[in-house]
Amino acid sequence: MSLSYLTTGESHGQAIITVVSGLPCGLEINANLINAELNRRRLAAGRGPRMKTETDKIEILTGLRKGKTIGTPVTLVIYNNKYKIDTLRPLTKLRPGHIDMAGAMKLLSYDARQAAERASARETAGRVAAGALTKILLNRFNIAVLGYTTEIAGYPAACAAGSYNLIRKQRDSAPFYSTDKTAVAQWIRLITKAREQGDTLGGVVEVAAFGVPVGLGDHTQWDNRLDGRIARALMAIPAVKGVEIGLGFGYSSLNGSRSNDLFRLKGSLSLMEGNWPNYLKGNRPVKNTGYGWLHQTNYAGGIEGGLANGETIVARAVVKAIPTLSKPLNSIDLVTRKSCRAQVESADVCAAPAASVIAENVVAFELARAFTDKFGADTLQEAQYNFANYRRLLRKLY
Repeated sequence: MSLSYLTTGESHGQAIITVVSGLPCGLEINANLINAELNRRRLAAGRGPRMKTETDKIEILTGLRKGKTIGTPVTLVIYNNKYKIDTLRPLTKLRPGHIDMAGAMKLLSYDARQAAERASARETAGRVAAGALTKILLNRFNIAVLGYTTEIAGYPAACAAGSYNLIRKQRDSAPFYSTDKTAVAQWIRLITKAREQGDTLGGVVEVAAFGVPVGLGDHTQWDNRLDGRIARALMAIPAVKGVEIGLGFGYSSLNGSRSNDLFRLKGSLSLMEGNWPNYLKGNRPVKNTGYGWLHQTNYAGGIEGGLANGETIVARAVVKAIPTLSKPLNSIDLVTRKSCRAQVESADVCAAPAASVIAENVVAFELARAFTDKFGADTLQEAQYNFANYRRLLRKLY
């Protein structure tokens, strides 16, 4: 069975429910690891007052016996503190940039509440839970995924570089889930000013996946390409309006002779190596693949032809400024058909730090999906055997 998940629930509904299917039997699940990811999403810098009313803690209803998966779907439930969707006022004063207008018209209603509640980023708590669950599987195979903030309101952080342990230590020790403490002071000033002005800010987040085996993914069907799956998962996060992998949009200004990741044999020196410009600022050192060759760079972001190429997978997403403002923009009222100020709802000042947590977990899920497609089996033991045998064959051949 291919790994998949379904999430349902509304922003102010009774619960967010996520059902994950396809996990192998025998995987030990620690709910604290999932709850830790949910707390990171909830407590991210830049969040609004709503985070105080959210209680993000999972209850596992199905799929486990004595703390281990049994091969059936795993059902995760996150209960909301307050069930009040029926008592919320109608949403008729359209918020520019939000789902309000399109959602109301789709549902043939003068009240955008129904569409807005489902489209809210609150639903991503279920996606984080699903991704955190699959990270437990990935960790058993030494695959690690990290998400962090790289830019807020046009002010960039220094690019992350180094090993997984180093980048995670840097991220976890700084606010905003950034690897650059020096950018934090400026971000605090920018967010404080925006909050005082009733405004919001956008940003950029990055996800790096370490230890992804070469060949993960599928080149035979367009909708199974690993880069396509990752891009779709990131683009489906509310407020994300752009995605790139590796050098991304930077490829547009480079000739093919200068933008591809050259190979070299281990122990050899490349004549071109010293002349390569560092278009990827803070380009990570190429890891030891265990084979007889290396990539000189990682402009492709770890994916070529829809397949993982053995390097660190690097993806980025642009998060736009939240369209719900405490000092609202000019708009129209669907009921009165008159000009008005847009409706004020609880919202974040900057969603980028929280989005970095969501991005990390949705990428983890797509990697776990690709992993189970290639190595999956009824049991964890079989998957471990399949993975170890594949690695033995790669080392033998290459």
